[in-house]
Parts: sequence; C-alpha cells; structure tokens
Amino acid sequence: MEKKENLPIALPDDAEINGEGSPLENHPTWKHCKCSQCGKDAIRETDTMDTFVQSSWYFLRFCASPATLEKAAFTKEEISYWMGVDHYVGGIEHAILHLLYARFFTKVFRDLGYLEFDEPFDKLLTQGMVLKDGTKMSKSKGNTVDPDAIIEKYGADTARLFILFAAPPTQELEWNDSAVEGSHKFIKRFFDRTSNIVKTDTKPKIDHSELSKEEKLARKKVYEALKRSEDVFSERYTFNTMIAGVMEAVNALNLQSNADVWSEGYWILSSIMEPVIPHVCWDLSSEYFSLNNLSKQEILEEVFVEDSITLGVAINGKNRGEIEVELDATKDEILELAKAKVSKWLEDKTIIKEIVVPKKLVNLVVKG
Repeated sequence: MEKKENLPIALPDDAEINGEGSPLENHPTWKHCKCSQCGKDAIRETDTMDTFVQSSWYFLRFCASPATLEKAAFTKEEISYWMGVDHYVGGIEHAILHLLYARFFTKVFRDLGYLEFDEPFDKLLTQGMVLKDGTKMSKSKGNTVDPDAIIEKYGADTARLFILFAAPPTQELEWNDSAVEGSHKFIKRFFDRTSNIVKTDTKPKIDHSELSKEEKLARKKVYEALKRSEDVFSERYTFNTMIAGVMEAVNALNLQSNADVWSEGYWILSSIMEPVIPHVCWDLSSEYFSLNNLSKQEILEEVFVEDSITLGVAINGKNRGEIEVELDATKDEILELAKAKVSKWLEDKTIIKEIVVPKKLVNLVVKG
C-alpha cells in the first residue's frame, strides 16, 4: 500500500499507445518501482482503466473515419455529422451504470470543447430478459437456446417473428418451442396463400363503394394493421401488437376472393412485415411486386367509414342477441330486425315498451 504523502501517483506523459494492451505494461520506468513499506523492488498495477471507461464513449469512437483513427479519436466534424444517437437499445443491465457513465463522458467532452451537444442519446429502449422455464437464460445455467438450430430447422424469419411476437421488447420473453412452431406455420400460410395476387408494379386502384361486405372488412383490417405499424415503428415498439394486426388482416383476406383486394393487401402487409420476415417478403416481392416500391404506404381513410352498425338486442334488460343495421336505418326498420332476431323470447309475451338507443342497443320490455 502506498503512503498517503506519495499520492496521487501520476501517470507518465511519454507512454507509447499502440493499441496492444495497457501502454503502462511496457513503460521503462513507471511499472518498476520501490515498495514504500519495505523498500524492495516492486511492480505497479498496469491494468488501471476500468472496462466502463471503454464502454462509456465507444459510440463517439464509432464516428471516426479510418483516416481519423490514425491520428485522433474523432473530429468535431465527424461527431456533428453522426451524433446524437437517435435511439439507444440496450439490456436492462445497462440501464443505470453504463448510461450514467456515458452521459458523464459526453458532458466531460463537451466541457473540453470536443462536442457541442449535451446528451448522447435522444431516446432509450430497455430490453427485457429472455427466460426459459421461468429462469433467465444463462450459459452458466446451461438453459440457453441455440439459434443456429432454430434457423436450420425453421429459418431466420421464424426466429425473428417468434421473438417479436412473443412479447413487447421492454418485457420479459418466455421461450416456448411450440410457439416457435406456431410462428413458422403463420409464415407458411402467409407465403402459400398468394394464388389470388395479381402481378403488378403499382398498387391496385379500388372503388371501395363497390366492394362487398367481406371485401370491405378485408381492406379495413389491412389498413388497421398499417395504422398500427406506423405507431409501433415510430413510438411504442410493441411489435407483437403489429404482428397480431397483420394476422387478423390475413384472416380477413381469406374470407373473400377479390384479386385486387388480395393484391393491395399483400402489397401493404409485405411492406409492414419486411423488417420482421425479410426473406419471405423479398421472395413475395420478386414474384408479385417490386420490393423497391414497398415504401411508406398511404392510409386511406375511406376504408374506415362504416356502412352499418351492430346493435345489441335485449329483453327486459337481458341481452338476447345482436343485429346489424344500416347507418341510415329508421327506428321502425331497426325494431323489425330486432323482433325477428329475438322472436323465440317474444312468444306468448306482450311488448309494453320499445326502447331504441341510437348506435347502441334495442331493449324490448315485455310481460306475460
């Protein structure tokens, strides 16, 4: 232990930094010293830099060009071009110390005049743990899943889809082999059910007013998935809800056979899913439409305009069924449909009151 009067121990100014280990290790004098307690020859510790020092400013070092690396860590011009980081994605273990030190280093560089910004990261997304059988995956516990085996059996797209669909990225993910199989089946269904797609270089133009009920529902589900994806990619990152919306849209497409609706639907759904299952979407686009045209899709508000509405039908306040009526249906038309729907509950009964709550329900008060 060094005597208090000898502290601090200054580092040498002539250490040669060659990128191979600690520069103190090969310094001719600093490493070798005399023990302050016994006076005998001693060796100072040369591993003086904590690993947090390295990980606390690597994002700044990444900004340097190959030419810059030969003479400096980075230049102010390079930093101004690349920084700050738009969105930082990291594990929960980094949520405190690493980010605390990263902010500290950034502010130090700012005070020294090397930077002109105050915060290194604009947004933060902290990932949840991956669990298996309720326990955090760990090599020491031997409960890890080999991704190479999954990719060899199912493909990389299945692995991506399962991970993103199983849980939001900020929450814990419980690994489930059967769910991996389910993700693979959806991809096969998504890829195989394309016989109705028309090869085209542009998205089909569709007169929504001329479509059937099933066709309108399919378009609505497709554009609902598109709306949800814009929110997910820009704000929430809940990819599981986005994928669920795509699955609903695929199911709705399967309930109709309009080739233009199918083609438009797959054009949009492929643009949504391309970051999730890129291999499948690339194959689809090479066969039916250009992947280069899968840019930001325009949301058509016309598909969300409802032609009809569903009303609950109750007898003496107890729900007995539902009816679907046109938005401009009259009260008499609504009551006629409602009575037909619940006719078996009206046998031998006398209707003493008819209540129609607009856009909500019909309640028939009866006696007998």
